[in-house]
Parts: sequence; structure tokens; C-alpha cells
Amino acid sequence: MTNQFMADRRDAIKALLAISAAGALSACLEGPAEGSGASKLSLAPSLSASEMALVAALAQTIIPKTETAGAIEAGVPATLQSLFTDWADDNHRNYWRTGLEKLEKHFVKSGGQPFAQMTASQQSNLLGKYDAQAYAEEGFDDFYKNMKSTIARAYYMSEPGATEELAYESVPGEWRGCVPLSEQPKTWAT
Repeated sequence: MTNQFMADRRDAIKALLAISAAGALSACLEGPAEGSGASKLSLAPSLSASEMALVAALAQTIIPKTETAGAIEAGVPATLQSLFTDWADDNHRNYWRTGLEKLEKHFVKSGGQPFAQMTASQQSNLLGKYDAQAYAEEGFDDFYKNMKSTIARAYYMSEPGATEELAYESVPGEWRGCVPLSEQPKTWAT
């Protein structure tokens, strides 16, 4: 009897997995399955090539390559693209697109060409002035401050940022396997 119960349970689990797999595969279809009432699967929009060029140039200017990896080597632009497509809602995407467009217009007006096409020294000079103004004047460009913070967080959460730029110890402190209780301080009451 127990063997029959185990066999029935395995068959039931296999059937449930097959139903789940069929549902997952049908979600990947280009169009709705006939009679299913399912709508067409749509992917979230991603940053355009010009927006990505601006993001990459800004990230590299904010965190350049030195003796440690810079933002490009750490994959910051790809991380931001992933956040944009996989995490952000339409309001957040519009916020980023509007902010990037405003930044690009400012840099074209100030430098005469798109930010990504400028030399590294031009980018550093223009961004330095913009950064100083953004942090000196309240409400000047909150998007820029948010973007800069997001770039820094993406960098320091990457492997090069966390292990090369920051001090990293996989197990902090010294490990002593056998310690007499008399060497231990009192424990906390709360």
C-alpha cells in the first residue's frame, strides 16, 4: 500500500509540474493562445543607445578607472539598464528619460556636443561644474543627485567595487576555535 501511495504521489507531482511548465511556456508566446483570452507579452522598454552612451560616459566620469576598476569595468551601465527594464515602472522610466534629456541638453549647450563625444578632460570639467552647482543650489537638479547616488551604489555593490575599492574581509576578525569562558566579557542583557 505504501509503495502504491508513493507512486501516486509522484505521478501527481509530475502532472502539476507539467501543468506549470505549460503555463510558463504559453506566457512566452508572441501572441495569445486561441481561446485563452491571454494578451500579448510585452517587454519593458530599455534605455536607447544615446541614453546608454550618456549613462556610460557619466558613470565613467563619476567613477573613473584608477588602480582599481572604474564604473565601466564594474558593469554599472549594464546594471542601470537592467534596473531600468526589469525594476522601474513607467513613472520612474519617464523620470530617468526626462532627467537624462535635460542633462544632455545642458552639456550640448555648454560643450557644443553630446557628453559621450567629448574628451575625458571636457567631460570632467563640465561635470565638475554641474556637480558643484547641483549640490550648492537646493532643488537645482535632484535627478542628477539621484542618478549619481544610483551609480555609486551600483558600483559599490559590484564585485570590483566591493572587493577592490572597499576594504573586504570575507570573515572579519580572528577565529579562535577554543576559548575559555573566563576570557569572554559579559553578555548583553537586552
